[in-house]
Amino acid sequence: MKSLANGIGVFLALVLALPSFARLQDEVFIPSNPPEMTRIVSRHSPAHQAAAHFMRGVNLGNYLEVPPGQSWRVTITTSDFDDIQAEGFDHIRVPVAWHLYAGSAPDFELSNDIFRQVDFVLTNALPRHLAVMLNLHGFDDFTRDPVANSEKFIALWRQIAEHYARLPDTVVFELFNEPHDAATTAVINPLYDRAIAEIRKTNPRRAIVVGPGQWNNVDELKNLVLPNDDDNLIVSVHCYDPFLFTHQGANWAGPDVKTTGVQFPGPPARPLVPDPSLKSRWAIDWIHDYNTLPTDKNPSSPLAFAGKLKLARAWADYYGRPVHVGEFGCFTTADPVSRARFYAGFRRALDEQKLGWAIWDWNAGFRYWDGKKNEPAPGLRESLFGKTK
Repeated sequence: MKSLANGIGVFLALVLALPSFARLQDEVFIPSNPPEMTRIVSRHSPAHQAAAHFMRGVNLGNYLEVPPGQSWRVTITTSDFDDIQAEGFDHIRVPVAWHLYAGSAPDFELSNDIFRQVDFVLTNALPRHLAVMLNLHGFDDFTRDPVANSEKFIALWRQIAEHYARLPDTVVFELFNEPHDAATTAVINPLYDRAIAEIRKTNPRRAIVVGPGQWNNVDELKNLVLPNDDDNLIVSVHCYDPFLFTHQGANWAGPDVKTTGVQFPGPPARPLVPDPSLKSRWAIDWIHDYNTLPTDKNPSSPLAFAGKLKLARAWADYYGRPVHVGEFGCFTTADPVSRARFYAGFRRALDEQKLGWAIWDWNAGFRYWDGKKNEPAPGLRESLFGKTK
C-alpha cells in the first residue's frame, strides 16, 4: 500500500493528460521525441536473458519499505516463500527503505540490521528458485531534491552492490522506485548513469533495473536515456489504471477515490452515485462515463491500460530494452468478482505484449494471499495463472 503522499502522486501522474510520444503506423513504432540512445538490435542481450527470470512476480509490499517500528508493516515468514512458489510466481520484488538505515555523511554507512532483514528474504527465496528484484523505495528526500541527495543515493548502491556481489544473477538491482516531483526523468538520467557505473565496479554482469519519472509512468519513457555501452539494463514501468477502480476507498490516495462500488468492467447495471464529498470535475466526468458508456468504450475496462502496455512493448522493441511492469494491482475495497476480472484482463493484456510483471502485493492492502484463510483472494489464482487447486 502506498503512503498518502505517494498515492496522490500516482494519482496525478495517471490522470493528467500527458502528450503522446509515439504514433503507430502499420504497426511500425516511430517515436516522436526519441532519446539520444542507441538502439540494441539483439533480442538475446544479457538484459533479455535476465528478464526471462522475471515474468510472473509479486511485491512484498508494506514490508521492508515501512519505517522501522511503524505498525502497518506486514509480517513475512518462511511459509510465505513456500506459498509464493507453489502459486506459480517466479520472482519477488522487494521494496526496501535502505535510506532509513544509513548513517551520516559522507559514508552513509548502512546498518547491519537492514542487511540482516534483506538477507532473510534472499536466503529463503533463492533456494525456492525465486528470482529477486531489490529496489530503493520511499527515499522522499531524493525525490524532493535529487541532486542534493545524489551522494547518499550513490553511497547506498555502492554498499548494496558490494554486499551482494557474489549472489547469482537471478538477483537484480532496481535503482529507484517511482521517481517523481523534482526527480524528473531528465534529472535522474545522469544520476542513473553514476549509480550504474558504481555498481558495475563490483557487479559487472548483474542486471540493473531503471524506470522513468512521473511514478514510472509509461508516457515518460520518451525521456529515459540509458547508457549506450551497457546492454544489461531492464526498464520498469508501473500502471494502476483505471485509478478510480483500483484505488477506490483507499483513504491515503486522496479525496477523489472516496466513491466505492466501482465495478470492472463497466458500465454497472445500476448507475453509481458519486460520494457526496466529490468535487473534482475529472472524477465526476469519469463516473458519468463509467455509468453510461458501453464496455468497449468504458473507462473501467481494459481500454484503460491496454494502450499503455502496447506502447511499452513498442518502445521495448524499438530500443531493444526489455520492459518489466513492476507494479499493478487493485485495492481490496473493490468487490471480489471485479478484482478477479481486473487481474484477468490485465494479465491477458500483459501476455499479449509479452511483458513480465509483478503485482502489488502479496499480503497487504492489495493482497493476493489471504493469510487468515491460507489461500489466495477469491478468483486471483485463476485470473493470474489460469488454474485452480
